[in-house]
Amino acid sequence: MRTYGTGSLWLRESQRHPQGEYWLRFRDAGGRQRTENSHLCSCCEKRTGCGKRAEANAERLLQKRLGELQTGTLPSPRANRTLVSDLAEIVFAAQRAELLRKIPENLPGPTRDWRTKQAERILKEQRARWSKHLAPVFGDMKAALVTAHDLQKYQADRVASGKGRHATINRELQLLRRAFRLGFESRPKLVPDIPKFPARLAESPRKGFIEDGVFEKLLPAIAEPGLRALVLTAYRLGFRKSELQNLLCLQLADGWLRLFAGATKNGKARAVKLPDDVNVVLTACAKRKDPDAFLFTWPDGSPIKDFRGAWLKATKAAGVPKLMFHDLRRSAVRRIRRKGVATSTAMLITGHLTRMVFDEYDAANAEDVAEAAQIL
Repeated sequence: MRTYGTGSLWLRESQRHPQGEYWLRFRDAGGRQRTENSHLCSCCEKRTGCGKRAEANAERLLQKRLGELQTGTLPSPRANRTLVSDLAEIVFAAQRAELLRKIPENLPGPTRDWRTKQAERILKEQRARWSKHLAPVFGDMKAALVTAHDLQKYQADRVASGKGRHATINRELQLLRRAFRLGFESRPKLVPDIPKFPARLAESPRKGFIEDGVFEKLLPAIAEPGLRALVLTAYRLGFRKSELQNLLCLQLADGWLRLFAGATKNGKARAVKLPDDVNVVLTACAKRKDPDAFLFTWPDGSPIKDFRGAWLKATKAAGVPKLMFHDLRRSAVRRIRRKGVATSTAMLITGHLTRMVFDEYDAANAEDVAEAAQIL
């Protein structure tokens, strides 16, 4: 006779298993009776004696479930019924909470509105990524039945279709991986385990940047003073475009530019001492403006948001028509490092949190390699 509270096993006969297969019975933390099919049968006991091994394996599975019950990691009864679409909704809810946590209560109104819209845009993009590519394949599948083969096939099919870059496919699988991880970490678990995901596809990050000589041609080709000041700041300090577009005049003071914790991509505040020439043009941009007005504006006073036409005209005039605005951030990183600024200090200026990403922006070119050959 088994001790009370240690569960029990019983054989349940079926047409497929006339000798019966072992089922587990035990009570969960709420006192509810739980039953589970071990999928271990005694059908072959007379021929091979595997029935005894099946009983022992079923007993071990029962002990495992009781151990999970004690540690709080026992899978939910829903674990074998949870759909991948259910896990996706958990991801979206978690992302919304994370994005809203990055918006402090004391942010100025314009900055707060921008960050709120930014959060909604990110969530919309994630839902579109799920709906367009992942949902048609995995949405109606039971999460417990998704295998490593299913994931590898999805990755291979997306690559073979030629309709997605490697970086895009990696982000899709990253979303799916996080969905399974959150489901597995839920208490009780919503999935019994996490399938093995395929390795990330090799990506080809953009390597574009410009030197001072080209920038000296680009800057005069920009007629609008506000946009010219924005481009100069981007090239000298490596700020992100969204950070620059939403700077307020009150963030400029005493030759310093201070970014609020909620006004950066990573949610970290930073303060940068401005070079003299940058300080002069930014001070001119802030002249006769209210503290909570945008720093970079068009001549009519409206904030600079979409400047694709002016940018295309200036890059063509400078002889670099394929230059992207984000290439200025990469150029700034490379320029700052070549000026001899320590990496840790350079990261404080540009707002990079990890050395790995910073090094990706600090790209070397043929000229660097040629200079190294002279030194060697």
